[in-house]
Amino acid sequence: MSQHNTMPPLPYPDLFQMLGRPLTPTDAVDPHAIARAEQSLDLTVPQALRAFYLLAGNAHDFTTVYDQFLPPADWSVQDGKLVFLEENQDVVRYGVDCGAAAGDDPCVWITTTGDATQWHLVCEQCSEFLATMLVWQATFGEALPHAASGLAGPATLRMLDTHWHHAGTVNEMRAYVQPGHAACLVEWSDGMRVFVGALGDEALWALEDALDVTLQADD
Repeated sequence: MSQHNTMPPLPYPDLFQMLGRPLTPTDAVDPHAIARAEQSLDLTVPQALRAFYLLAGNAHDFTTVYDQFLPPADWSVQDGKLVFLEENQDVVRYGVDCGAAAGDDPCVWITTTGDATQWHLVCEQCSEFLATMLVWQATFGEALPHAASGLAGPATLRMLDTHWHHAGTVNEMRAYVQPGHAACLVEWSDGMRVFVGALGDEALWALEDALDVTLQADD
């Protein structure tokens, strides 16, 4: 299997622009809301998470379309981790290291919502996690208006690695973007599957040839 590319990360405004959704000032969370959360929880929010919320925390058509990015007032601390994202059915939650030694761009972890919780590392950098999850929201979450999926083969991965921008990897799920398109490559119950999204219907189905995959529209 080929290695994914090592392109530099896209700044959040550029990533949203790539997804056809330019950010506006109304997408920003009020910095006072973050300050109140920090005071209530007695912590300092990592810079990578703060930067995202100050630019896109209120971009709800992406941040709450499937999995739920929580508003600062709903953040909580569990086992020393700042919980900021819930899976759409609240089966699992994601938290970021927030201790004094966490640094500006710390690791992100996942846990279940049961009583006996264990945390598992999903991404070593919060900024990479956020970018990857935005692409997941765009594809599987259908934040982009046209979405489909199909079983991926070696040519699919090769085309993604060669012609798309690798936005990040979370728990072995790889996220890619190019102008007007998004793709997530993930091991699924029936094999390696690629979930794609596009701004237009014609552009969506053109991905069958571009990625050498047979797509099925997601209902």
